[in-house]
Amino acid sequence: MTEIKIVNTDNEIASCWEAIFLLRPMLERENFVSQIRNLQKEGYNLLYIQEDNQTVAIAGYRIYTMLYCGKMLYLDDLSTLETHRGKGYASLLLNHLKEIALEQHCVSIQLDSGPGRTVAHKLYFKEDFTISAYHFHKKIDLKL
Repeated sequence: MTEIKIVNTDNEIASCWEAIFLLRPMLERENFVSQIRNLQKEGYNLLYIQEDNQTVAIAGYRIYTMLYCGKMLYLDDLSTLETHRGKGYASLLLNHLKEIALEQHCVSIQLDSGPGRTVAHKLYFKEDFTISAYHFHKKIDLKL
């Protein structure tokens, strides 16, 4: 049976690098553990699945409340190594996140996904997610 673990140690965080880097190629390996530690201070949790002592899939999430939707589990990151896709790891993580959301009395699980990630979108639709909004953002120049 596949075990889903939550990261606790720096080594466990570091083991998630490959899977997260596929999703977030702008990250730098040397800053990765400290970035996750900083996110954890803000409520971020990182789950992972290993196969033969290699982390093959990850899910990063946080729980918070917003006026428009109430208490939610927000899925920041979901990624599986390309060589391990099609084995059901992402669905397993999504089902585990649903259990966490229920335990935490969340009314929804929410995520944002880039428009070009059509393979991921197929998974989300299969798992009964719907498109409920457009996500807008504006970059702020901090060098003013």
